[in-house]
Amino acid sequence: MTLESKVIIPESVFLQEVDEETILLDANSEEYFSLNETGTIFYKLLKEEASLQDVIEILYDTFEISKEQLENDLLAFTTALQEKNLLIVA
Repeated sequence: MTLESKVIIPESVFLQEVDEETILLDANSEEYFSLNETGTIFYKLLKEEASLQDVIEILYDTFEISKEQLENDLLAFTTALQEKNLLIVA
């Protein structure tokens, strides 16, 4: 996985927001993942943008964090979701 990678959200994955938490559920495997507010922002941007690099650029303008830390956090987040089959990295 690189920052040029693109993310695909499988049709079997559903997102439900409850208070300040977001739950992702894969209807096929019944795997779920709970996201905090920052994770929810990451996930929604991953659904909308063309590549991880595009997401980084948007987040860098939003958060007061180094670009290196932001890249590491987004790659770790994406890897965790990929391992649970909640997204596909192309």
